[in-house]
Amino acid sequence: MSRIVFRRVKLNFIWASMYNVVCIPIAAGILYPAVDRGLPPVIAGLLMIASSLTVMVSSLSLKFYREPKH
Repeated sequence: MSRIVFRRVKLNFIWASMYNVVCIPIAAGILYPAVDRGLPPVIAGLLMIASSLTVMVSSLSLKFYREPKH
C-alpha cells in the first residue's frame, strides 16, 4: 500500500507542477501582448482551484484501491 501511496504522491506532484508551469504565466498575463486582453482574476482563481481539485480527487481515488490477491 505504501508504494501505491508514494506513487500517487509523485503523480500528484508532477501533475501540479506541470499545470502550474503552464497556468501561472497565463494568469500573470503572458498572453496580454498577443491578444490585448488579460485573464480576468475570477478565471485565474478558478484555474488554480481546478489544480487543487484534480490533486485532491486523485488522492481520494486511493480509497478504491484493492490489494491484489496472491
